[in-house]
Amino acid sequence: MGPALKHSVGYQVRLESRPPDQSGGALLFLTVGVLLRKLQSNPSLKGISHVVVDEVHERDINTDLLLALLRSSLEENPDLRVVLMSATGDKQRLAQYFGGCPVIKVPGFMHPVRDMYLEDVLTEMGRPLPVPYDAERDKRGGREENAPDLDLVADVIEHIDKRGEPGAVLCFLPGWQDIKAVQEKLEKRRHFSSGSQMILPLHSSLSVADQQAVFQRPQVGQRKIVLTTNIAETSVTIDDIVHVVDTGTHKEQNYDPLTKVSCLDTVWISRSNVTQRKGRAGRCQPGQSYHLFPQRKLESMSQFPVPEILRTPLESLVVQAKIHSPNLKAVDFLSQVLDSPDREAVKAAVQNLQDIGVLDKTETLTPLGERVACMPCDPRLGKVLVLSAMFRCVLPMMCVAACLTRDPFHNSLQNRAEINKVKAELSGSSYSDYLVFIRAVLGWRRLQHAGDGEDRAEYLDRLSLSRFSLRFIKGLISQFSTNLYEAELVPHANACQRDASLCNERSNEEELLKAVLLAGLYPNLIQVKKGVVTKGGRFRPDRTSLRTFSGPVQLHRSSVNRGKEEFPSRWLTFFTAVKSNGIVFVRDSSTVHPLALLLLTDCDITEIVRSDEVEVSLHGHSLVRCMLPVETWELLWELRTSIQTMLYRNLKDPNNAIANAAQDGRLISLLVELLNNTDSNHSDGEVD
Repeated sequence: MGPALKHSVGYQVRLESRPPDQSGGALLFLTVGVLLRKLQSNPSLKGISHVVVDEVHERDINTDLLLALLRSSLEENPDLRVVLMSATGDKQRLAQYFGGCPVIKVPGFMHPVRDMYLEDVLTEMGRPLPVPYDAERDKRGGREENAPDLDLVADVIEHIDKRGEPGAVLCFLPGWQDIKAVQEKLEKRRHFSSGSQMILPLHSSLSVADQQAVFQRPQVGQRKIVLTTNIAETSVTIDDIVHVVDTGTHKEQNYDPLTKVSCLDTVWISRSNVTQRKGRAGRCQPGQSYHLFPQRKLESMSQFPVPEILRTPLESLVVQAKIHSPNLKAVDFLSQVLDSPDREAVKAAVQNLQDIGVLDKTETLTPLGERVACMPCDPRLGKVLVLSAMFRCVLPMMCVAACLTRDPFHNSLQNRAEINKVKAELSGSSYSDYLVFIRAVLGWRRLQHAGDGEDRAEYLDRLSLSRFSLRFIKGLISQFSTNLYEAELVPHANACQRDASLCNERSNEEELLKAVLLAGLYPNLIQVKKGVVTKGGRFRPDRTSLRTFSGPVQLHRSSVNRGKEEFPSRWLTFFTAVKSNGIVFVRDSSTVHPLALLLLTDCDITEIVRSDEVEVSLHGHSLVRCMLPVETWELLWELRTSIQTMLYRNLKDPNNAIANAAQDGRLISLLVELLNNTDSNHSDGEVD
């Protein structure tokens, strides 16, 4: 557009901003998340003439929220103009949502792309045709296998390389395991041993450098083959693709609000996804799209993908709804979005937020909730950050929240075995994935201040850490520091990252860190039980079983606690659980001190006096029950009440934390002393 506009154009993304030099007539490129933040303080978008939203067909949860808020902005600000852009979206429905606004079609040039479906591909390869696809059988419940035939995928790629036109191949596969399997199958074949092909994986977990490799131009006579997930549908454009191989499937997250677990399933894509994938070819010359499913299957696919808002947890969305429309019930607010989520799912999200103290019984943000709403992360992680300021251990908790947002390790899917060894070394005897994150990031921070370039390079290499991820994590920590300051929880944003500041006075107390994580993540709790009855009915006393409030779970192989039969405590806390092949896997976990359960959980407690002992349990749940002498429980109850009073007082008015700093310090010291000097595995008198 010319250098004359240089001073009128800027950008703003989550961790970086370069605003235009001049405000009048300026153009600002920004992410949906950043615009949602701006709408909090300027709901009518006064001073803005046009908003252009691209790729609206992707229907992520933030975009759907943005569309609902823009519709309200248009009512308040009739001078505002909103432009929605999409190549494959449901244009008529979007137009209707915005009151019958005009639809403008802008033609663009594209080389012709020839469609070939499974029957065409097999015929060209001289293979027998499959059993005809029966859509009616599919509807009756006889669903066919969604997992792609990876041998066929490799065969088709080899066929293209031998007989197809020159040009790069882009192959869409559901997930990382499929990508690696196809890559290995190709590399083992004699045809691919000559070096005349460049086989490149593309996945969001790969480092930036490895992702950038797909844009390289191959040498003369060499064919580039990119194996990718749906990241290459819209997020990435590789302009020399001529052949697309489409398995017709992708990984999709579906959330069950009853079990509070997400399932990552391989499912069929929609027809608009098929169009998007086909469009990756034909950008530089005529291309071909090899659809590895029957043409009749295309007819039975849904027209558009299931919007994210209908298949993901809604807690973060409900918190945002309370910021934008505090007087509306969450169900009423979310009834205004393009595809309203199920009312029961919304009510379940509200109940979850009430259970963790973010909303009260009237659906109003509590003092805790008002501060959690300042944190740009999952409400439970937001609660961890808020509590870290109360208990003076801010920096390590910011490290945990950042690492649960961005994995600090280098290509962790590719180097799983090596990284598991590194994690075990960092964990030591902590039994905590979160302390692994803290030690890795704080070790890097120390070298940033004191080490030289050689020391830093050796540290990254030895611990398989990603320099780019650590840079992103550093940016997140700075953002969290600003958020904590905006929430009036710390006196200055930079105090959060200073070891000597009051808000980090207890940052080296690892039992306290685990306790604060429990307090924030509860009721995400796992009970560890010795003794397992096998399917054959035999009792195995040395085997360990794990159970949450929703049922049995297993620890994921990426957790440092995977495979351990002995734990220093009978409880673990966790953040992420995913269901796969009928099994719920917990990705990250940490042991929990029993006193932390009794002192820091924000829930009702049930007491049953039995002679000179008390049976104590967390109300409504059977995972935590223990017998205590009456005198001991009375002292613990007094301490629990004092801690809750401190939290309520300081959250209601942050100035109280300054006025009562000495008193609060003594209370935290007592808590730390108890956690450090009592046996976390003491089980005398405990009841299962």
